Amino acid sequence: MQKVLIFAAGAAAGFVLGTRSGRQTYEKMRHQSLELWHNPTVQEKVSEATETVKDKAPQIQHKVGELAKKATHRSTDTSAPTNGVSLEEAAGRTPTTTEPAAVTTATEGKHSQGPN
Repeated sequence: MQKVLIFAAGAAAGFVLGTRSGRQTYEKMRHQSLELWHNPTVQEKVSEATETVKDKAPQIQHKVGELAKKATHRSTDTSAPTNGVSLEEAAGRTPTTTEPAAVTTATEGKHSQGPN
């Protein structure tokens, strides 16, 4: 029982000292970050970045909308068979890998019950 009380007292002392030390470190970091945030140079850069984002947002929104329409149009167009051609090649782009595209037949990829 005495060992348990000594352990509990040591844990309590360690907790109190640790939290004070930890709290002091946290407060110091918080104070430094607030000083940095309120620095006029930092605020000037934040304002510049905000203005740039506001100026470019409509252009980016338009481009993203166009890309979304293209992606939606491509994903819904399933009528044309690919005949083993990758999507990049079908779109007129070169594939990003150097390996040749695998050619599949109509029966490959289907699950079978076993050898025929």
